Order: sequence, then C-alpha cells, then structure tokens
Amino acid sequence: MITALHLRNFKCFEDLDLPLGKLTLLTGFNAAGKSTVLQTVLLLTQTLQADLQSDRLRLNGPLLRLGTPGDVINQKQGGAAITLGAKTDSVEVRWSFQANEEEDRRSLKLKSIHIRTSKSLHILENSGYLSLLPRIAEAESAMPLVEVLRQTVFLSAARQTETEVYPVPDDTNPVNASVGSIGQYAAWWFHQNDDFEVDAARCLSKPGFPQTLRGQVNAWAGELFPGAEVNAQPIPGTRLMRLELRTSRTDNWRQPSNIGYGLTYAFPVLVAGLCASPGQVLIVDSPEAHLHPRGQSRMGQFLAQAAASGQQILVETHSDHVLNGIRLALRDAVIAPDDVAIHFFNPATGDEGVPQVTSVATDRKGNLSHWSEGFFDQIEKDLANLAGWN
Repeated sequence: MITALHLRNFKCFEDLDLPLGKLTLLTGFNAAGKSTVLQTVLLLTQTLQADLQSDRLRLNGPLLRLGTPGDVINQKQGGAAITLGAKTDSVEVRWSFQANEEEDRRSLKLKSIHIRTSKSLHILENSGYLSLLPRIAEAESAMPLVEVLRQTVFLSAARQTETEVYPVPDDTNPVNASVGSIGQYAAWWFHQNDDFEVDAARCLSKPGFPQTLRGQVNAWAGELFPGAEVNAQPIPGTRLMRLELRTSRTDNWRQPSNIGYGLTYAFPVLVAGLCASPGQVLIVDSPEAHLHPRGQSRMGQFLAQAAASGQQILVETHSDHVLNGIRLALRDAVIAPDDVAIHFFNPATGDEGVPQVTSVATDRKGNLSHWSEGFFDQIEKDLANLAGWN
C-alpha cells in the first residue's frame, strides 16, 4: 500500500507530503490542488505503463494531458525541476525531473532517483543511462512500489455515456480492472469476467445475487438505483460491446441513454472496485456524478467496503453524501478509522500563498475530529440564511 505521496515544485505545491490510507478522500474548494495530488500518481503510472525503461516523464498520454513543462513546474519557486514521490512501509522513492529546452518540450527528463529504506539511502544521478526503473541492485527494493504504480487504475470525472456501444481494449494484456479513464472498457470487463468470483468481503449478501461479478455488480447497482440491473454483450463481427440497462427484472433491456446518466456513470466504478486485486490502487474522480443523494451515500459505503477488502482507493469528491456513506461504514465496522484518510484543500491566498491541506481524523462511530470553514458546511449556512440567523 502507498502510505504517502511527495510533491515538490509541482504545479501549485512548493513542498507537500500527504499521508494516504486504504481509503483516501480528497475534498475541498475548486482549484485548490486535489487533482494535482492525484496527478502525482497518474503521471508516474502513465510513464511506467508506456515504458519501464524510460528516462522521461510523460506529460501527455492516455491518462493525463498536462501540456508542457511550463504548465507543471511551480513558477514561484523558479528553476526547472519537479520531484514526485511515493512511499510504502518498506521504501520511499522520489523521482526528480527537469526541463530541457533543447529537447522534447512535451516531457521532462529524469534528473535523479532517491531510494530510501529503513537501512539505507541511495541517490542515483542520471548521467545518460538512468531510467525510472534502473536495472541495478540499488533499485531492487523499489520494484514492488513501481509495480503498484504501474498497475494503478484511473477513472476520471468525464465518462463515456452517450452511446450504447463500447470498445474492446486493444491491449492483449491490459492492466487488471482497467476499465479505461472514461469507463469505455467497463462493458468488456463485465462480460469477459461475468463469472469471476468476487472477494466475499466486497459482496452484498442479497437473495438472488451470487458472488460472481455479474451478480455483485447488479446487487450494488440495485443499492444505488432500486431494481436496476446491467447486461453487456459482444456485437457479432465487431470489436464492440453493447451495454444494456433496466430498472427492474420485469422491465425490458434498454440502451443507456434511455435510463439516465447515473447508472451509466456508476457502472465502471462498480466493475473496477469489484475486479481490482488486493494491493491494487484505484483512483476515482467524482464517484457521486449524476447520482441521487441516497445513491451517493451508498457509493461511499461501497468504496469503503472495497478498500477494506484489500485494494487501495483514492477519491476526489465534492459530495457530503459520499463522506457520510463512509462515516456510516466506519460506524458499522466495515472499515477501521486507521484505514481512512480525509484531506480538505483550501486554495492559495495572496500572491505568494500556497494551498493549505487540513487532515481530518475519524473514529469508530463515524465522528470527525473537526470541521474546517468550507468543509461540507454549505447546507447549514444556507439554512441559517433562510431562517434569518445570519
């Protein structure tokens, strides 16, 4: 499990070390750095998935398109380098990258790697042969962390919904549970693994819903939308899948556009969360999108149950209902407080300011340690205004 991330001179952050849990919730104001934190992982994942022996940070690819080095280097600090790092219980690796105006202006060149264990610190400088995963003895301890980063699955806030057909992955050996950054491969994963036996710790015990992927996707779909079910079938003679939805077992199967966006948006989250391997990282941006408040709360409980079963989940959200679903999971002992990390992001103030990150602790009753200004308090503020209390 990744226990912390490190960012230096990366976009809005001058220097940040952020602890992670099995389930990490990033919330707060817009343009305050939440996505930047997730991009720390995604940039490394995007680069490692493309080429383990690369010596360049790939700024533009299938997961992210961040532009040029000037778009990602913190301009307030000056210089032309950034550092991205990740830590586990056994090792911490920090990769430093620098811009080189004479070379490719769509990537950053590897400058050095710091590999720290409980017993040693290795600093590897790039003199023309170093890669993100160097083939030298000093890097052996970093290989498990590199593999975790390489196997990370990302689901963005923008998902493919306005279609009834979905593609099959071109990769003959795709990353496990990789439903695509816009959910475009979820229908294929669902069909390909419909009889896959889901870890019992992630399952809902409901009559008529077996412990298979098909059974559990539909069990959880019914929690988000009472009576809802999903089906996916290959289209003969093509490399396409047809996704079908219905709102009850007596209803006809319909194409997604005739059911509503909520179920289509939630479907890839359910597939990835039920398929991910223990130890695998799943990043979900806005799991609440297009869901009714009840569905958002149940989505929070689903994410907590999936994280408690062994995978690691990082969530960016603006939903108090998702938060409260996680709090209910804490109260019901689905997940332990030590496994949940909640970080609230305040935007930078003033010309020299940097975003401020406040960490919120939880307990076994679902209580939170404190509520910062702007931390899911808008309902109370609006009700106070309506009542004339302000």
